[in-house]
Amino acid sequence: MDSLVNKVFKGVSIVLIVVAAIYQIAVFLQGGSPSDSVLDGYFWVAYIAFFLAVVLAILFPIIQIIGNPKAAIRTLLGVVVLVILWFVAYALSDNTFSASELETMGTTADISKIVGAGLIYTYFVFAMAIVAVFYANIASIFK
Repeated sequence: MDSLVNKVFKGVSIVLIVVAAIYQIAVFLQGGSPSDSVLDGYFWVAYIAFFLAVVLAILFPIIQIIGNPKAAIRTLLGVVVLVILWFVAYALSDNTFSASELETMGTTADISKIVGAGLIYTYFVFAMAIVAVFYANIASIFK
C-alpha cells in the first residue's frame, strides 16, 4: 500500500513539475513583464494540484480503511471525539457583541458564536496536544 502511495505521489509530482517548467519557459520566452494570459497557466496548474490533493486526501484514507478495518475503528473514534469537542466548544461560546457592534463589523450573532466556538475548539486541541506531548515524554521515561 505504501509503495502504491509513493508511486502515485511521485508520478503526480513529476507531471506537475513538468507542466510548471513549461509555463516558466513560456514566461521567459515572452520577456518583459509577463502578461495575464501566460500566468493563467500557473493558476490552472494550482487548481489541478489542489483538486488532486483533495481527491487523494479522500481516496487514500478510504483505501486504508478498507485494507485495515480495525485501525479504522480507532480513527473513527478519534473523529467522533473531535466532533463532540466541537459541539462542546459551540455550546460554551457566546456572542459578546451588541447589535450595533455586529452591524459595524458587518457580521451576525451566529457568525460571532461560530468564531468563538472556533477559538475555544483551538484552545481545546492545543491543550490536548500539550497533554499528549507530556504523556509521551513521561511514558518514554518509564519504558
